[in-house]
Amino acid sequence: MSKALAFVAGISVIIAVLLFLFTPVTSDDPVASAPDHRAETSGSINGSSASGATGGGSGNDISKWPAPDVAPALPEPTSNAARNARPVISLWQSEANPEKTEVDGFPAIQLQADPEALATLHVGQQLAMPVPELGRTVTARLDGTHNQLNDIQVFRGPVTGGHEKDNVVVTRGKTATYVVISTNEGVYSAVINNQTGEATLTSESDIHDNLAGEDDAIPVPGVEQHPPSG
Repeated sequence: MSKALAFVAGISVIIAVLLFLFTPVTSDDPVASAPDHRAETSGSINGSSASGATGGGSGNDISKWPAPDVAPALPEPTSNAARNARPVISLWQSEANPEKTEVDGFPAIQLQADPEALATLHVGQQLAMPVPELGRTVTARLDGTHNQLNDIQVFRGPVTGGHEKDNVVVTRGKTATYVVISTNEGVYSAVINNQTGEATLTSESDIHDNLAGEDDAIPVPGVEQHPPSG
């Protein structure tokens, strides 16, 4: 009988041990059983960030992100005509009613030239030359040059917007510069002092008109002729 009781007691102990091992342990600790709100908060923050980045969040979430940098507009490409354009240099200035004078007895007008402009003449330069008799300013672009004896430089170029044969010739010496403007309306000559810029402008038509009334022939005395004697 005692052996049977011992056997039953042993079985009971084994069953109790098995129940203890395979039964889940529950905790009454409120801290351990409380849900982890930090994980939920972190998840909600990450979710809102992802939504804001993809544009699916609310307006308030998008405003937290800085506006993207806007690239400055590039300047429009400059045309070849604008790149090749050069400033127009005025050789002289003329008043509305320029002072009249004479050159070698021929009528002329006084002008004031720019000595610095004369000293910097070069091929490709655009020149402006007011001509009061024409009532406008003649412009020309220098397209050629050559040198003569005694350091004399000669520049020439066509008149802008003029006829095919309209041109300007500038002859620069050490002390004076001579400018000849040939247009379909007339020919004009200017003489400029390189140091002071004082200049005079004459018209070829005025010179021709003054010469037309003069008789420069040399009188020759008559020769009396007699018939041959027979």
